[in-house]
Amino acid sequence: MSRYFANEADFHQRLINNPDAFPALFRGAPAAHTLFWAHELTLHDAGRGGGNGSADLLTVDETGMVWLIEVKFNFSLESGTQVWHSQLARYRKALMTMGWQEIVRYTHRFLTGFEQTKPQISLRTDAGSLDECIAEWLVAVQADAVAGGTIVSHMAERLRSGKFGIMLVSDYFNASDLAEAQSFADKVHSGPVAYAVVDPDPTGFNWRVKYFRPDLDQSLVKGAFVTSDFLPEKMPLVTPTRLRSLVSPACRNLLDTLVYPRLHELGWNERHVAKRSAFDAIIPVCGSSLPLLVVGTSELDAKALERHAKIDGGQTLKINPRFKAVLNHTGNLAFVNAYMKRFYELGWRGRRRENKHLRWGVTDISAAEIRASEAAMIYYPFESQRDHSGREGDAENLSNFFAVFEEMISLMPGATGDGC
Repeated sequence: MSRYFANEADFHQRLINNPDAFPALFRGAPAAHTLFWAHELTLHDAGRGGGNGSADLLTVDETGMVWLIEVKFNFSLESGTQVWHSQLARYRKALMTMGWQEIVRYTHRFLTGFEQTKPQISLRTDAGSLDECIAEWLVAVQADAVAGGTIVSHMAERLRSGKFGIMLVSDYFNASDLAEAQSFADKVHSGPVAYAVVDPDPTGFNWRVKYFRPDLDQSLVKGAFVTSDFLPEKMPLVTPTRLRSLVSPACRNLLDTLVYPRLHELGWNERHVAKRSAFDAIIPVCGSSLPLLVVGTSELDAKALERHAKIDGGQTLKINPRFKAVLNHTGNLAFVNAYMKRFYELGWRGRRRENKHLRWGVTDISAAEIRASEAAMIYYPFESQRDHSGREGDAENLSNFFAVFEEMISLMPGATGDGC
């Protein structure tokens, strides 16, 4: 166990609770105050095996100096090379490529007190922007003469240009961490780089700076105008027409030549329920209109997809059958389980939570579990393959999918036991 902290969450909270202990060496001005403005910040495509990662902590001071802090707790088995040249290199790339508004959006719950880990001061829970939170913090530290908006513009520019600090903080010293910090500063990052060990004792919350290399470029950062609202502008919902503009050309071809024509053959007149990333196709079945299929873009947190496949005009395509609607219409659980198994054979799976991806389509699922959600299955035949991108074999796979889907719909009236 750690000599100083109960667990990593306790380590994070105590760092946050002691901003005055943050070494003056790391501040933009020796007397500047420190605000921890992000905790477990979501970073796109920065995870070890793909998907999103999360940065432990980010700080800022009145000058707009920003530090990314990775916390290493209790003799981690990760080597210095893994932490610096793999993990922190990924985090650096994500912070430099993500949009500023995307970054700000992920700070909302922490700064307004809705996470288990709390900010260093109680900020307004109804704050609508990062600017508001910084302005409130400046008042609290009696530095309200500095304009919060100016700080935000400098923060955004530092992240965009790579002129932010990257630091590893641990509760123990490791020679490998020190050597790799120096290597990272030499080969990867031109902004400030630091390695420090924290060891609180009765005299205070002590930071022991083991390595510090200041910014190689000492030119001033010129802030640019940015917005920092927590809630982004309301995005238009996905409709059959709008979906064509969101997906890649290869996926657009799948929609135009296969997906939409096969849906029209089922009697679909483009009636739908529009949602944020998809629409529910409403399909006629024996006098009823049922939301049997989700058609849309892949989910943004899908780990098997690269970032370029999540950008408008290049997104991949999800086609997800919904079994709650089938069960509610037919009342025939055996019928539903039989077709879940048919789709499993084609590559569709349940979601990962509660190990549904291992059970749905493999064993019989209870009616209660199916009715607990929309019971949509997703195309995820392999760990590295998610949804349809227009890759070789996608058209054939979707043709086979619609053959089974059409068969299921044709048999649904009989599955109810009383026909139409």
